[in-house]
Amino acid sequence: MKHTRQAGLAVVALSAVLATALVACSSPSPAAEPTSQSTPGAIDKTYAGTTISLLVPSWAAFKTGILDDFTQRTGITVKVETVAFDAIHDKIVTAEASGQAPADVIELDWTWVSQFGAAGWLEPLGSYLTADQIQGAAGSSSFSYQSKQIGLPYSLDFRGTAYNMTMLKKAGISEPPTTWAELLTAAKALKAAGVSEYPIGLPLSIQETTATPWYMLIRAAGGEVLDAQGQPAFATNGLGEKSFQFLRDMYASGVIDPGAIGLTVDQVNKAFIAGTNAIMLAAYPSVVTNNKPGVPDSNIVGDELQFVHAPGDKDNTTGGSIALEEALAIPAASTHKGAAAMYLSWQNETAQKVAAYNDPDQGVLPTTQAALKELSTNPDNGPLMASVLSLLPTVVPVIPGGPPTWYTKFSAEVASTLQSVALGQVSPADAVVALTEKTKQIVAQAK
Repeated sequence: MKHTRQAGLAVVALSAVLATALVACSSPSPAAEPTSQSTPGAIDKTYAGTTISLLVPSWAAFKTGILDDFTQRTGITVKVETVAFDAIHDKIVTAEASGQAPADVIELDWTWVSQFGAAGWLEPLGSYLTADQIQGAAGSSSFSYQSKQIGLPYSLDFRGTAYNMTMLKKAGISEPPTTWAELLTAAKALKAAGVSEYPIGLPLSIQETTATPWYMLIRAAGGEVLDAQGQPAFATNGLGEKSFQFLRDMYASGVIDPGAIGLTVDQVNKAFIAGTNAIMLAAYPSVVTNNKPGVPDSNIVGDELQFVHAPGDKDNTTGGSIALEEALAIPAASTHKGAAAMYLSWQNETAQKVAAYNDPDQGVLPTTQAALKELSTNPDNGPLMASVLSLLPTVVPVIPGGPPTWYTKFSAEVASTLQSVALGQVSPADAVVALTEKTKQIVAQAK
């Protein structure tokens, strides 16, 4: 009963959040898509006999048994191609630049919206989905470009910090750290006690997912990375240098695997759930799903996993948890837009949302209030779900107003800078100066 009450309180907070928030060509089809369009949001046999293709990361791919429901109800066959997240962007750009649709349904990260929107690569969804479907998906405003909805959110992703409290307690630590200094002290204690050779899991390869933890640290400390005009706020609030120094201190202290310079976030996540690392600094909500009883390769015992607000430079109560929503989109060059839109409607149903969360190979937090309520009121999900939902009111955009068209160049510079700082190749102070100058150059070139 205690678990249910905690979850219920989280849903109240969630309701307030949602109320305000409210490379290959397409696969050939055995039958051409009908020229008539079905009713927006409908799931019927209008496009029976059509085959659609999906290009998505593994966590957006339903198992065959789940997809069978879609095929039975619509007569549409789905071919799924799963690609590593960091490779999807380039695959989409390569196909679209040649005038081809990379698939009929594609991944759309929050960071790609302005770039893909400005290029006109994505089909507006207003005539294919209902207003309730669009407005009822948390984070939908992040996927609107020039007042046109070009993506439907499917993953309510954000970042917190995950702790394996079984390991921390072995080092005499009974509560999750709340500041950067406390976190470093705890990590050193874990290493000294022989609990974990490299207590903190953090990717440092030059990829988008390496930049994300840095954004999280700055936002958790109450600062901004870029201001609304795209200027480097990290250089004026002092948090750029402080966060770089924290990163350098962690790496120099040996609490981060030296091999992190070649690790992806997926590898870091696997190391955490396997019990290799005690702390996943920038963890996503699915880490909770991946540690449910019976999940293969999980060595964390139930309630001993804690998913909390990321630490700040002084405390973890001043800033937000960064929003990193993901959506599904339909390329404008797709020849099966109606069938693709029907897939978007189907995956947006509560049953599919809950199934995606419960599948440890997916584990995505749903974007609809109905699905979140069903998960939160299920006693089997325990207090961990309540802790995840309790952070939703703190979720804020990484960049006010959304990412600019030049964002991917900026994030690449951030990741490269972070790696250089960690390795001691550049000082935190010099790194801020260099990144500031590079950011201004990128902004100027984009004008």
